[in-house]
Amino acid sequence: MWETAETEPQSSSTRDETLVDDARSEDSDSTASESESSEASGSSSQQSGKETTAEDDLESEDDPLKRVARLIKSGKAKNIIFLLGAGISTSAGIPDFRSPSTGLYHNLQKLNLPFPEAVFELGFFKDRPEPFWALAKEIYPGKHYPTPTHYLLPLLNEHNVLRRVFTQNIDTLETLAGLPRDRLVEAHGSFATSHCLKCRREVDRDAVLRAGVRNGQVVRCDAASQGAKKGKKSVCGGLVKPDIVFFGENLPERFFRLIPDLKSCDLLVVIGTSLQVRPFSSLVDQVPRSCPRLLINREPVGPFEYISRSRSASSSRDMYWEGDADEGVWKLVKELGWEDELEEMIEVGREEIDRKEREATGVADDRDEGEEAAKRKAEKASKDVKEVVDEKGEGDELEEAIKRQLKLS
Repeated sequence: MWETAETEPQSSSTRDETLVDDARSEDSDSTASESESSEASGSSSQQSGKETTAEDDLESEDDPLKRVARLIKSGKAKNIIFLLGAGISTSAGIPDFRSPSTGLYHNLQKLNLPFPEAVFELGFFKDRPEPFWALAKEIYPGKHYPTPTHYLLPLLNEHNVLRRVFTQNIDTLETLAGLPRDRLVEAHGSFATSHCLKCRREVDRDAVLRAGVRNGQVVRCDAASQGAKKGKKSVCGGLVKPDIVFFGENLPERFFRLIPDLKSCDLLVVIGTSLQVRPFSSLVDQVPRSCPRLLINREPVGPFEYISRSRSASSSRDMYWEGDADEGVWKLVKELGWEDELEEMIEVGREEIDRKEREATGVADDRDEGEEAAKRKAEKASKDVKEVVDEKGEGDELEEAIKRQLKLS
């Protein structure tokens, strides 16, 4: 997670906001009719004693988490969409941006930046990439376990009620928890892939992890490129940047392509974001007007701000549960009766993460040891050659010494 909703990466143009506004405009008439139809249906159902609507279920419970659990268990919520922000990853040890003493911007002071946000400015990165990679070493998701909130996502997917997850975070903890990539929309990109800014080639992920993340070193492209002279090849040497959205870059095309999913949403869950920066913040208004919306957060944000700060606050449509993300998720899972499933998923998931980390560390250690051994061998060979040349002072002895070191004579 780089972002917190207070300081999300934005596009440098108005294209992003325009596309979202267009989507809302196209949906306004249809959502209005859906709302009227839903209300009419709910009224007639109550009069005839038939099955209740989602809105009827909402009005029958005071606790928002119980109300949401009832929607899911009754089968009325089977196209659930999540909007996620930095708050879901803080319990994993990944800092948000602005928390006093622990926030990302506070910790950036030691990097001697002109201003904290500069570390995510594309122009600054091209001139001084060192601060970014120093930061990446500290907060790379490979050092952290997914939280219970992350594991809720694949659990809902296994129960066939999850439609899509839109996340502002770049930490890849959603997929690390087992969420299929086709269910995930990483609005601000992620560490999953990296490209060279010069030749645009995708760079080997292991190389990025080894040099950039594990060692905090600037990563450069080692791809072969055509030299200035005909037939002469050289190494590209361009700066490598993870595919996360910096200030001044457009959001991924996939983000805009999957916005229409919100039209079929029958339960929207918002967790850990302040919903302050567009275009991500506008997604909350893309769902049908009859769609229930739940916020799990430490404070009410966006359209939920008018709701009381009570831990069981709600309206006929919007619900707000005040508190930490993981606490709210555990309470919801308890209402669903899925506690054992979530506990098992977390246990198995962490064991798998540990296994992969041991394998990756072992390979890296072997590679580092091999490189170090080769370096020591080369230094010894050079020293031995120098001793031979110095002793005999004859040029032809240099060739003989080199052959002897390489065991070619």
